[in-house]
Amino acid sequence: NIGTSVTNTIVAMGQMGDGDQLERAFAGATVHDLFNFLTVALLFPIEILTGYLFYITEAMVSGVVVEKGDKWEGPIKKVVSPLGSLIIKSNKGL
Repeated sequence: NIGTSVTNTIVAMGQMGDGDQLERAFAGATVHDLFNFLTVALLFPIEILTGYLFYITEAMVSGVVVEKGDKWEGPIKKVVSPLGSLIIKSNKGL
């Protein structure tokens, strides 16, 4: 959250050439910062009191066995790779 807040402020400062645009950019950055702050203010105490992230993560990865040298392949890649292989064919005869 801190990283995105710094980034949106830097991007907003990049609009210094036009005063109206700078004002809009800083307004957007401020809304983003406030959203980040309120999210942390809401979720962090709940996590401290209940540990819900631990339990949710434990439920999501139950049954997953990780061995040394395993490489994680995300769910998007599992969906996109078969579709991509239908569209993109390599010509090994060249």
